[in-house]
Amino acid sequence: MKRIQVIEDLCNGCRLCQTFCSSLRTGVFNPDDPQTGIRILKMPGEEQDIPLVQCNGVCIRPIAGDDQPTCVELCPTGALVYGNLDWVQARRLELEAARKMHGLFKVLAPWKWPFPWVKSKKGAGRVEEGGIAR
Repeated sequence: MKRIQVIEDLCNGCRLCQTFCSSLRTGVFNPDDPQTGIRILKMPGEEQDIPLVQCNGVCIRPIAGDDQPTCVELCPTGALVYGNLDWVQARRLELEAARKMHGLFKVLAPWKWPFPWVKSKKGAGRVEEGGIAR
């Protein structure tokens, strides 16, 4: 069964997931709304944020023509993933392998922006020097 899963060490605490979840559920951008299915715990003295997801993706409102929940699609680092447990475990292994290849993957998921910075499969082209897509 597909669920929204979290790869905690990729979360940067931006709260985009909370903000858009609250908007889709209540019509108002309010990440602190109790109806929001995602919470970002910011622990005093800790560098890492702790995302808590209380949603199974049933509120899917695709923004890119696929079956991804909006929060997953909008997560800038790839910390939120939508899939079954085996698929998520494969993403964790992919992340560990990518981190050995390049330090950028300590803060960004390779499935979000595949190395060497090719737009995701929905996008086109490779980002060349100077940031120009070809």
